[in-house]
Amino acid sequence: MQNFTTALKAEHIKKKGTGLYVVAGILGAISPLIWTIVTIIQDTPNQNKLPYNYFTEFIENCLDPFSTFFFPLMIIITVSRITQLDHKNGGWQLMETQPVKKISIYFSKFSVILIANLISIFSLISGCFLFGYIASLIIEVPENASLSFEIGSVLLVAARLFIAGLFFTALQYIISVLLPSFIWSILIGFFLLLAYLFLTAFKVVPDWYPIELLGKIATYKKGSDLGYWFTYSAAVSCICAIIALYIGFEWYKHKKIKLAFCTGKRAAMLVAVLIVFGGLLYYTLTPRVMEPHNRTVIAGIIDSDMPIDKIYIRDIFISDTIAEITVKDNKFHYAFTKNMPLDTYELALGSIGSITLTMATNDSTFLDFKKRKQSTDIALTGTRLAENLYKKDNQLGWSSVNYYIRENVYLDKPDFITKELVSGWEEAMAESDKFKTVDNYVPRDDFKQKNKKLLTLNYLNMWNDFLKKRAALYPNEETKETPEITEMKKVVALNDEGLLSNADYFNYVSSQITAEDTEDVSQNTKSLRAIAKLEPGSFKDKMLFKQLKKSMEEASDKKERDSLAVLYADNFSNKRYTDIILYRKQIIEKLAKGKQAPLFDAITINNKPVNLADLRGKYVAIDVWATWCAPCKYQSPYFEKFAVKYKNENIQFVAVSTDDKMDDWYVEAKSKSKSVLQLHINNKNEFSKNYNVTGIPRFILIDPEGNLVNAEMPFPDDQTFEQLLRQALGLEEQK
Repeated sequence: MQNFTTALKAEHIKKKGTGLYVVAGILGAISPLIWTIVTIIQDTPNQNKLPYNYFTEFIENCLDPFSTFFFPLMIIITVSRITQLDHKNGGWQLMETQPVKKISIYFSKFSVILIANLISIFSLISGCFLFGYIASLIIEVPENASLSFEIGSVLLVAARLFIAGLFFTALQYIISVLLPSFIWSILIGFFLLLAYLFLTAFKVVPDWYPIELLGKIATYKKGSDLGYWFTYSAAVSCICAIIALYIGFEWYKHKKIKLAFCTGKRAAMLVAVLIVFGGLLYYTLTPRVMEPHNRTVIAGIIDSDMPIDKIYIRDIFISDTIAEITVKDNKFHYAFTKNMPLDTYELALGSIGSITLTMATNDSTFLDFKKRKQSTDIALTGTRLAENLYKKDNQLGWSSVNYYIRENVYLDKPDFITKELVSGWEEAMAESDKFKTVDNYVPRDDFKQKNKKLLTLNYLNMWNDFLKKRAALYPNEETKETPEITEMKKVVALNDEGLLSNADYFNYVSSQITAEDTEDVSQNTKSLRAIAKLEPGSFKDKMLFKQLKKSMEEASDKKERDSLAVLYADNFSNKRYTDIILYRKQIIEKLAKGKQAPLFDAITINNKPVNLADLRGKYVAIDVWATWCAPCKYQSPYFEKFAVKYKNENIQFVAVSTDDKMDDWYVEAKSKSKSVLQLHINNKNEFSKNYNVTGIPRFILIDPEGNLVNAEMPFPDDQTFEQLLRQALGLEEQK
């Protein structure tokens, strides 16, 4: 140790005048400075966020540029400068004559670099506190932001950054020691930095890549999902750093690679190190899978500014309640006794709204739910952690072949489109297995297989769209199905009950089983006839239920709905579906066009009572919303735009709030357009029951006599909304 201390003191003497530590501090402070400028320019404090620490969030916002650019850049500069000090004039050779062990020389230099790393990290954190405090004097700090010093969070960020940077530091150190050229060590460092950008863009960056280990700090700002201080990437950085430092030291010590690793004893030592630490690295990088539980359980903690007494678990496919769970002291726990097939379920949180979760039999799920005003924080952990963190909608990103088909490009080149479609499918299938959590957990095989089926389904639907367009444009030309397309079809069976909750799968099956029906009738009729011929069972019941519900909703009158009920309502093997579909028929008829709109009482912003009957004489367009509903906020500007556009027509636009807290509604309603009459419903439960409001936003159109025109209008951002509006008002179609 004394030998090492002597060498370390010598290194500090040699580095005087180089400004290494100063540069480290400056590069650490750049990110906070930039973020401060951005914060001051934006000056848009969010008062509706959940309680948070102002400085901790400031640090987290600076992590991305620091960990993926400024910190690696600092390491490249520091390592190259300190090694270059001894490359000049044969300094490394002169060390052979010094009375200090080579291991002390080698690791004392490395220690100086690590000190520079710590200085840069400290500069980042100090800069965040300093510049963050300056920013707080200039702009308004949200009321729910704490200005305290969270030492635990700060130390965790610092430790994660330091450990994640070990491998890149060790790797760059090896390169700089072995290469006497200052330029080459710099260039290689920059190459590694730029390569990371390209690898990330193409989504092929390996987990062990040195800068990827730093990048994960920015990607997963909060760290482990399971509450660990460090994640597997920290362990990878440590293991890789040990391997790199061992190889680098032996190479430096013996000068030539042959002398360092090819003699008997040294070769055996190298093999031993690679077996031990390489095996440890392989074990660390190997993805893990959550094991099933011995029961099917859901539990959680609710921290909300709105009271929640009950939680409901629903089957999304038929909107049927599977379980009703009581919330006591903001906690709940429920064990399912019946089988739960792997699927996406809806968890309804009282009047707040709902979330979706993936679960199956023998899964244990824990929900940590926080809500303040319009902000929520949802954390789902348990045996389906990876599945619930996976992209739930299974929708594709931008796809060239999807664009070609949608925009009718290259439809005259079937071979090209087919090749692009198959290539896109193969790439999507390969990508689907790459997802892992910050703790290195991956979805189970049952979920992976289902996800691959849904991905394939997207491409099969593209193929069907392509065939339809080809048949319309080139009726005399055959579009051949290649072996690859046939292989895709084998992935998605036409009787997979586990996929029925996906609307695209239902449409795909319907299109396939009606492909031979060329009679000039509606697609709904074709689908019902084809489904009725399927083998009796659960799959047929669910297909028939969904199609019959759709047909009844789109039926023109009661006579058509009655006819559908007579023909198909008794075709279910499970009579529970018969009861549900007949109940749905009653609701549809109650809210059918021409039926008297159920009356409701409400109050205005000025606390004046209003009844729906008071609005007779005009058409009434109703937007049912709440302040906590994000989709409602998205649709609101479109609704207000039409209120302004048609303010001279015989129509009143009304926004009906279902908020539990009047204060929340009042504050937001005051800021909305005066062209919309803002109301707060008096009896939310009665209103929801009468209008069958199962989700918001909901848009309703009522005629001047108080009769329903459409109880479930399309959303205002859909062009059909305005078409239906103009049709009801008797206005000409817009060109």
